[in-house]
Amino acid sequence: MRFLFSVLLLILSCEAFSSSELIYEAQKKEIKLTDKDTAILEIGEISTARYITGGILGTYPIGFGLGHAIQGRWSEDGQIFTFGELASVGVVIGGALSCLNKSGDEDWSCSSFEQTLIVVGALGFIGLRIWEIVDVWAVPPSHNSKFNKLKKYINESKQTKASLDLVPVFSPSMGQGVGFKYTF
Repeated sequence: MRFLFSVLLLILSCEAFSSSELIYEAQKKEIKLTDKDTAILEIGEISTARYITGGILGTYPIGFGLGHAIQGRWSEDGQIFTFGELASVGVVIGGALSCLNKSGDEDWSCSSFEQTLIVVGALGFIGLRIWEIVDVWAVPPSHNSKFNKLKKYINESKQTKASLDLVPVFSPSMGQGVGFKYTF
């Protein structure tokens, strides 16, 4: 478990440093970024490992926005699925518990309202799961395309001034640290 956590932390920290460095470079070069562009840069490039792992966990065993969280897109889209699926399960459970409370020893019956709650909750859950599965597999490639275009634009833009900066550094053999970067 510790090993899995360490690998996940390693993957996410590498991408976080490169994304924050791109945002910093854009600010330094006085490039005006929209909120959507900043959000794309904050998420960073979704690696193949994050794409596949998030897709698999978002598709079959779990759902509930976990695939989006692994891909780094929970605050963007994943929270819709987390709260929506929990609410729809709650509606199904509420309708079913209401039926159970009314049932007597000889007859188990639900009113049409309780049946409607169960059906609407189940259809809502199924609809959200289908949407989540499509979203977890279809969006990351287009996100990566937008990220790479922004990265190319920021890196190819002319610099306006020289600077000496402290930047985060990551080395697999030496760990994380801080380094100097001189740009002219």
